Amino acid sequence: MAEMTVGGGAVMLRSQYLAGFKESSRASYPTVPRPDVNVPAVIDGTIADVAKANAPELAPCLWNDVKVCPNCGKPCAFTMVTCNSCGTSLADAAITQSENVFTAFLFGVKLAAKGFPYTISLRRETDNVLIFDDMLQLTPCHLNGISKKYYIPDWRFLLLAPKRALMLLDELEAELWEATQPYLKNEAYRKGVYRGEVSDEEIRKNVISSFNFPPSQFQLHVQWLVPPLVPFQHFMAETRNHFHEGRGFPVSYVRNVLALDVPYEVTKDTRIEDIIDFYCSKGVDYKKEWSEWYEKICLASTLNFQNWNPDDFEYAVENGKVYSFSVTDGKVVLGDEVAGANATDITAKDKVALQNYGRPYNEAGKPSGTYIQNALQPKLGGEGGYALWPPEA
Repeated sequence: MAEMTVGGGAVMLRSQYLAGFKESSRASYPTVPRPDVNVPAVIDGTIADVAKANAPELAPCLWNDVKVCPNCGKPCAFTMVTCNSCGTSLADAAITQSENVFTAFLFGVKLAAKGFPYTISLRRETDNVLIFDDMLQLTPCHLNGISKKYYIPDWRFLLLAPKRALMLLDELEAELWEATQPYLKNEAYRKGVYRGEVSDEEIRKNVISSFNFPPSQFQLHVQWLVPPLVPFQHFMAETRNHFHEGRGFPVSYVRNVLALDVPYEVTKDTRIEDIIDFYCSKGVDYKKEWSEWYEKICLASTLNFQNWNPDDFEYAVENGKVYSFSVTDGKVVLGDEVAGANATDITAKDKVALQNYGRPYNEAGKPSGTYIQNALQPKLGGEGGYALWPPEA
């Protein structure tokens, strides 16, 4: 069976993952605090309040079509078959509407309909770009980059203006790389997360940058995952529960399509399969590019870089069962199954321990956050609000 190397040079099966991050290891685990920014909300209300107070044409910017996970409550893309947060089946979940969280962030909306604050774990904000930690935290540095200038539902709409779209992606990726620098310049983080000497250039080449279609939030965002994946999420990727073919679209693929400078007329109902087929006929083969990206970036980056030390974990998980383990002759050897141990619960606790979302935590041990510093006005078109895409020539 296929094997992988983890921290300390230990070898384990790729069908297994380490779990149960030890309390004794938490104090020395390197975290990277977000910028010390704490500003109040601009709109004292919810997305529903924004909808009521503004013109009907703003409504498409405010809501998403989603499947809500029956276990953890995460809004997932309506084509998903399992929750990409907890792994629960979405087979029986109905398609419903949820609040567009990213629009809420950009408008400075105070509260979700369920009452929790729409604060963000801010990493960088410019006039045109907002960058923040993704709540899923598949890697210790997992960011989202969104445009503060345009309302663009998803990456398909970039095809309306290829040249302008490439300029937009240049800016988004440049700012995302800038937001990555505090991690890479943190000596403890770099030593703890990476196995051996890894250059900035190697890290940049292996960033897992992509778009999802359909997205869970209908405001164009670059998913920016700086490897390595945390243990459970790498297992999810190994079992093809992340970066799905037909849903995950590498930024490199989208760039190659845009570089053709062949516009494509897009509406909300345009089929992604038609887009894939059209640009394949022009020489950009999605299936080929996705396959190479999945193997060489999504999986290989963690296999090459990861430094998760077995000494820091209580358990190893295989086939959903939790085991004690030992490292013998440099290999992880499973012991007895741990009675009463639940892999999902253990993984949820590990997420809190390993993530940088909301660092530093507050006095209650919960993630901290802020609202946007320079919010958009809740309008579509006109100065100060969402600009229309595509922009006028």
